[in-house]
Amino acid sequence: MKNQVRAYYLESIWFHQKHTPTMEEYMAVAMVTSAYAMLAATSFVGMGSVVTKDSFEWLFSGPMIVKASEIICRLGNDISVYSRVCVV
Repeated sequence: MKNQVRAYYLESIWFHQKHTPTMEEYMAVAMVTSAYAMLAATSFVGMGSVVTKDSFEWLFSGPMIVKASEIICRLGNDISVYSRVCVV
């Protein structure tokens, strides 16, 4: 959750400074603010004793399936917001 708050703060700095990040800068922050990893961790907590410490260590090791899901969720959200806000 701390990483997510830090990423939100960085996005607010970009906004107030009218900074347009590069795609690489944006994606590094956007994957955190998608909250997908936090949602996965919260889901593990809700599973109770079924989940072990190893499960959390795996999740926080940055597996490719989590990274891919973060990218899909973030870009899908960005595209849907853009299409609603920017009528072409």
